Amino acid sequence: MLQAADVELVDRDPGVPGLGAVLDPEPLMERLTGPLPPGAEGPARVRTDYLRYKPGTGVTGTLVLEYPGAGVRFARVTALAPEPGGGKLDKEIDYARRRGGRAPDHRVDVSQLSVPEWDGPIVDRGLSLVVVPPLDDRGVPAVRHFAAAPEAFTSPGARRVRTLRYKPGRRWVGRVDDAEGRPTHAVRCRAGSVNVAAHIALAGAGLPVPDLTRISRHGVLATRWIPGESMEALLEAGGREAARAPLAGAGALLARVHGVATPRELPAVETGSEFGESGALGGLGGAVRAVTALLPGLEERTEALARACAPVLTDPAAPRTLVHGDFSADQVLIGASGLALIDLDRVRAANPAVDLASFAAAEIAAGRTAPGTAPAAALGPLLEGYLATASAAAADRLRHDLPAHTAAALLRRATDPFRHRAPEWDSRVRALIAAAEASLPRRS
Repeated sequence: MLQAADVELVDRDPGVPGLGAVLDPEPLMERLTGPLPPGAEGPARVRTDYLRYKPGTGVTGTLVLEYPGAGVRFARVTALAPEPGGGKLDKEIDYARRRGGRAPDHRVDVSQLSVPEWDGPIVDRGLSLVVVPPLDDRGVPAVRHFAAAPEAFTSPGARRVRTLRYKPGRRWVGRVDDAEGRPTHAVRCRAGSVNVAAHIALAGAGLPVPDLTRISRHGVLATRWIPGESMEALLEAGGREAARAPLAGAGALLARVHGVATPRELPAVETGSEFGESGALGGLGGAVRAVTALLPGLEERTEALARACAPVLTDPAAPRTLVHGDFSADQVLIGASGLALIDLDRVRAANPAVDLASFAAAEIAAGRTAPGTAPAAALGPLLEGYLATASAAAADRLRHDLPAHTAAALLRRATDPFRHRAPEWDSRVRALIAAAEASLPRRS
């Protein structure tokens, strides 16, 4: 059932006729089961996740399909503004139909990349809507490359591929299990090419990161599986006090990352434009537009927030180091051999405050830290571990830059409640904007 804020969004955007169908999983159930052959089993439950929405253009997201017999499968749903001659919709359909059929048969079972009983895309031209499995995602052709020869990216004992995370048009992440169900490898299929310069630099410096086992120019990267529990799971189970020592260790580990020389092979990114733009909004223009597309009444507040962050985000004198780029509790593993860092897709050169702000924002957004908590207090033991070996000047600079970068990170996360279909997502978006505003120093 559509939420009240969903109804308002659909009413504002008649140019995307399938928007309501993507936001409401109940009618989607009918569209997914209608084309199936007689007697075929359809999903028992459908929900949407990882939505990306552009007013007047379209919406895309992940469908999580729960089957009584086949477990969980994933698909990409796309609803577009109709175009003369079919346009992008026909391109999506043509790409899916060129493969024709289900996942190929191999010693390694890759059936999770397809959907049971689907012999092609599910299309509703009246809504300009198409649904395809990851194998037929035109934005991530690396998935099809991996599925064509999974043995090349795994070990001889590999038997099954499981989906861990799927962001349509961006990336697919899975794990490979052996015959006993034990994970052996992680595989990432990305849109575009893979740059492993930072991964190699971190490993060469002795940092605990996954071992690279295979790289493809088509966008596939395989690493050896690291067993362990995520820091996020520990925080969820026992809170900060239970995780005090691991948090301090993670801070010290992050300091080591920031001490690694930036590889020349990493693409150069201008100060303040780490997310693709700079200027008066400090690289936050995209985040402002994303929020106001959902809740137009927040335009003035989000623009003011971005402008308040911009002087720090675009400061040419700010320090620049190698950063993880997406640092949070779910990117730190706690294993028998200690801590390890995973998910290195966004490693780049930037202000080191970016990583600490990312962690603080993630804790606030997850509800493990109260909104309004100062960024330094939100980090607690992690910041202590990070600063243990820092110079006084570096510590002062970090404390100066941290509030603006935390506010920016919260602004970038502000649409997450909508993207992940949280109940009362509009209230949660507003709460994240308020938390971002509270992260900044009060003006006298």
